[in-house]
Parts: sequence; C-alpha cells; structure tokens
Amino acid sequence: MTELAFYPAVALIYFFAVLRASQRDRVELNDGASVNVFCLFVLAQPLCLVLGSYTGMATYLLTALVSYHFLPWKDTRAAREGNTGPGEEKQKTQ
Repeated sequence: MTELAFYPAVALIYFFAVLRASQRDRVELNDGASVNVFCLFVLAQPLCLVLGSYTGMATYLLTALVSYHFLPWKDTRAAREGNTGPGEEKQKTQ
C-alpha cells in the first residue's frame, strides 16, 4: 500500500524541484537533462518496482537523488561574482 503512494510522491517532488530550479535559471534543460529524466522514469522506476518492498523504494529514492544531482547545472557563482576576465584579475591583484 505504501508503494502505491511512494513512487508518485517521489516523482512529484522531483519534478517540482526541477521546475523551481529552471524558474530560477539554475539548471539547463537540454538533451542531457532529457536523457537523465528518461533513464530515471523509464528504466529505473520499473526496475525498482520489480525489486519491490522497502529495498525498491530506497533504491528509487537514491536513484532520483543521484539523477537530480547530475542534471546540467549552471554555474551561478560565476554569474554572481561578475565573470571577471583574466585582464581584470591582474588589475585586482596588483
């Protein structure tokens, strides 16, 4: 019974997190992201359902976290610091 609610809940949380990150322009949703999401929901989820029980749920949750981590993130630190070029760095250090 728990499994019936767990898998859709993880999927909703995953998509909500990706949506929020894309709204804040922190993640780039390109072909790499599409392959990542495809592997999670088309390959990993059915395999975890076959495993079943808490082992399958834990495996699916871990797979979703790894998938989220490996999304193509943009470097927001460089954007916040102002993208200084090599010539500008020399002026600041001298």
